[in-house]
Amino acid sequence: MRLVTLIVAIFLLAPQTPAAAVVSGFDSAYAGESAFLSVSPGTRAAFQVFFMNTGTTTWRKGTATQVNLTACLENKVSCNLPSPHSDWNDGSWVSDRVYATHFQDDVVPGVVASFAYGIKVPPTAGSGYYRFNGDLALPNGQQVHPEGYYQEAVISAGDQGN
Repeated sequence: MRLVTLIVAIFLLAPQTPAAAVVSGFDSAYAGESAFLSVSPGTRAAFQVFFMNTGTTTWRKGTATQVNLTACLENKVSCNLPSPHSDWNDGSWVSDRVYATHFQDDVVPGVVASFAYGIKVPPTAGSGYYRFNGDLALPNGQQVHPEGYYQEAVISAGDQGN
């Protein structure tokens, strides 16, 4: 029994190999996010998420090296597609496929980038959990490092629209 426990402990303590970057020179690591939201129909709110540039290329806004927070489907691997919740766009999104780009003009390797986007809950939205799946990608749609990021907005049964 001690041998099994020791083997399990060694496995759990062994360093895990992260998923490989998809685009040469680009890589990222999830660094945190704002809290999930409790909302009501017709209200506005905002999400914010942070990713560190762990690649070797500077992310530069307005160029081919800009990094976007793109919308993904529920499977979290089909990305840079229209958001299933594009009707929640408060006008701050880059497009129905891209929630946001990095706030900073330049994000050099080793620096954490901030991405923020707003939502406006449709007046007819019913109670439930609404998940906004996303991942980082270049302007051409190539994913930087698939991580399966998401944030949620919840509408309580007492707050649902008519």
